Amino acid sequence: INYTTYDTRRDQDVINPKTWHCNIMVLSDCGEPGTHYRYAKVLGIHHVNVVYIGGPYHTVHRLEFLFVRWYEVVHADSGMTTLDRLRFPPLDSEEAFGFLNPADVLRATHVIPCFSKGKRHEDGRGLSSVAGDKGDWRQYYVNRFVDRDMLMRSHYGLGVGHVYS
Repeated sequence: INYTTYDTRRDQDVINPKTWHCNIMVLSDCGEPGTHYRYAKVLGIHHVNVVYIGGPYHTVHRLEFLFVRWYEVVHADSGMTTLDRLRFPPLDSEEAFGFLNPADVLRATHVIPCFSKGKRHEDGRGLSSVAGDKGDWRQYYVNRFVDRDMLMRSHYGLGVGHVYS
């Protein structure tokens, strides 16, 4: 994933669904106050070759997309200043999974399990091997202090090289 750093330089993040480097952030479109980003775990990186046959010529287009499992924001108690907290919605929720254009990804993000809340499945068995939920924790923290760029992203609107639309 190519991105612009806080000091207007170019950098890259590597996303690998088989490792802990699988979490991403995108701009939020939900319009909820205080929520500027959405977070997701990348389950797969795919492409398809699509042939358009609607005109006189057959044109082939390569479409790249990510298969993701969305996180949902856990709102903290009022008056508390903490790291942003996330959790996975139930697997049968319509908001649990989605497809995403890789160009919409702002960058990889560092998500830390909230160990004090415990694991979602105490027996270590999940419900879906595709979702990989056997190791899910009940909640996670978004580590906005992992580097300077992530810190500036948490101060929405102040990152010089950041795109906000």
